[in-house]
Amino acid sequence: MPEAPHDLARVEQKIAAVGAVHQVMRAVWALARAQQPQVEAAAAEATAYLDVAEQIVERLAGRPATADVPSDHVLWVLVGPERPFCGPLARMLIEQLPETGPVGLVGHRLHEVAAQDAALDARVAFRVPAASTPDELGHRAEQLATAILAAEQRTVVVLHPERGGPELHRTVLLAGSREPAEDPPETFLPPAEVLAAAVLEAVAGRLAVALVEALRAEVRARLVAAEAARTSCDRRIADLSQHWRALRQGQITEELIELTAGRIR
Repeated sequence: MPEAPHDLARVEQKIAAVGAVHQVMRAVWALARAQQPQVEAAAAEATAYLDVAEQIVERLAGRPATADVPSDHVLWVLVGPERPFCGPLARMLIEQLPETGPVGLVGHRLHEVAAQDAALDARVAFRVPAASTPDELGHRAEQLATAILAAEQRTVVVLHPERGGPELHRTVLLAGSREPAEDPPETFLPPAEVLAAAVLEAVAGRLAVALVEALRAEVRARLVAAEAARTSCDRRIADLSQHWRALRQGQITEELIELTAGRIR
């Protein structure tokens, strides 16, 4: 006769373990779902502010161009996820990095992936954390700006997820000095002074947008990963419950047979 009580206890332990994982994934999903509207609002605000600053800079100095700059002379700053439970997002972003040139990594999940590749790890110029909440955007932008300036690279291009997806968007952060346009718009202050202030705000805005877009992609990836994990847990619990019912039915059948046999004797 099979040891049904032992088998039942083992299945019950598995159900409890999967149930615990399910509760954790449900909490992760709920937190990400609650954070999503805040991140979306922060992204919209940062983008609107950057658009204004960029328009002023472009009117005074034109658009920057890096087509003639070799990729190995560019500091590529990749902004990605900070916290775990975001699926393969970090690796997908790393895979889109240019093959040459120094790299700055923003986000602990990127740090972990890069550490597994000796060639990429050797190219890393700095590592800084990314924002895990909208409230951290200002502080993290200051840390990132400090790291970029310390790298002393003339041309800096920021790479970050675009519109919450895994595809990278390129933004020229620094591309050397530029003279004001020959026919600038009328300003109360000297055009050079206005341009300097506008460039400062544009750089800060670009960093803020990069950080908030990375956070938006992270939150969306966490929602997808948590939902997939919850579905997998539900399926596993259903399979284990069905197995438990089969074992329990077998145990009941064995008990009935033993009772019947005892009465016959």
